[in-house]
Amino acid sequence: MDESEPAPNDDYEHPDGLEYILESVLMPSDGSKEFKCLADEYNSVLLNPCHCKGACENSEVCPHGGQYEFTGDGRELILRNSANPVIECNDMCKCCRNTCSNRLVYSGPRKHLEIFDSPECGSKGLRTTVKIPKGGYICEYAGELLTVPEAKRRLYVNEKLGLMNYVLVLNEYTSDRKQQVTIVDPSRRGNIGRYLNHSCEPNCHIAAVRIDCPIPKIGIFAARDIAAKEELCFHYGGEGQYKKVTDGKTCLCGASKCTGFMPNTEIEE
Repeated sequence: MDESEPAPNDDYEHPDGLEYILESVLMPSDGSKEFKCLADEYNSVLLNPCHCKGACENSEVCPHGGQYEFTGDGRELILRNSANPVIECNDMCKCCRNTCSNRLVYSGPRKHLEIFDSPECGSKGLRTTVKIPKGGYICEYAGELLTVPEAKRRLYVNEKLGLMNYVLVLNEYTSDRKQQVTIVDPSRRGNIGRYLNHSCEPNCHIAAVRIDCPIPKIGIFAARDIAAKEELCFHYGGEGQYKKVTDGKTCLCGASKCTGFMPNTEIEE
């Protein structure tokens, strides 16, 4: 993130002293060509500013807009359709930052989230203290951005040592053809998103959101209306959540359609 840009509005913290970061950062350099490619992308800037005046409400005029809309009562901006690419306005855009209706992830996680001890999952979890509408933004799944070789290494170590796995793989496709792979691991450095547990019937889902970088942020959004005090969960299988899982680590989500096993983290090259 450019140092001249305002930091996301995030005042959460970890309960265990883990390093808290506001958004995803590069993994430590391992000197590989894969890391160099990842670093080049991370330091690149999307040069496509809008020239809107005011709030960017007209998606036919704004080159970025169209994926967010307000709830019926006009109180909250929500995601319209998670199947479509999301590109938000940024600080190079000419629109007004305070009234633009195409800045959601840009502003940081929603308020009224709390970390708690999840009785179902037997671990820390994340819940909301107020109602959240379908499409409402929760937070980014932020951590270290990994190369494919480093992700495979960490997955191997986690499996061998019996450690909890936080590595999340987001595959993006264009016309059934894979376009980009984004891998995030918040096990060492992360934000509040690391506390969302897996569920076979999740109330949240993930979406790729680009603001000013070719590497997308992994945004977490409400998949349905969510009640106050309800635990927030998403499916760790991402776009592969409908694949049948027949073995692996036991799933404790307690959903009526629980498969009985946690989804495997698959990395395609």
